[in-house]
Amino acid sequence: MSSLKFIGEFSDSDEASMSFTGIFTSSYDVYQVVIDRIDFASADLFGRFIKSDDSVDSSSNYDDAVALLRSYTGGFAANQTAGGTSFGSLGFHDEATIGADSGGATVMYVFNPVASKNTMAIWENAGINAGGTPARKGGAILKTTDSITGLNFTGTSSATIRFLRFRVYGLEKP
Repeated sequence: MSSLKFIGEFSDSDEASMSFTGIFTSSYDVYQVVIDRIDFASADLFGRFIKSDDSVDSSSNYDDAVALLRSYTGGFAANQTAGGTSFGSLGFHDEATIGADSGGATVMYVFNPVASKNTMAIWENAGINAGGTPARKGGAILKTTDSITGLNFTGTSSATIRFLRFRVYGLEKP
């Protein structure tokens, strides 16, 4: 039976772009990333992968699909992007109407980041806004076989991420 091994906790504040390197190694093929706090003025969180040379892959190498399940007016929505420069939305927070320190949460799995294969991610999250709870399920693929060692997070229209905190776990190989 496989088990999750705690790798580390990461956080940052008051940045438009947050980079975290040295997260993924050849020790694991599957990682769980648990974002337990996302605080924005009012924005969505998007992700990008960081290559082994510590550069953010912000080229048009991401394909993703996201289902948005609203608990308020608007119901269901689907978003697909081919050749995007990031993936997501990984979460939403509207501090203006909800207040600070009440951001959303996301559980994401990252597959094959260091192997010479396409890196993939799947996630689900719940956010917070004045209308109710926006929940998402999504998946993405990085269409290169670069070795990936970290994560970069950005917001809608370069919004400042007031605070972001996440924990990373590696799934032990059986």
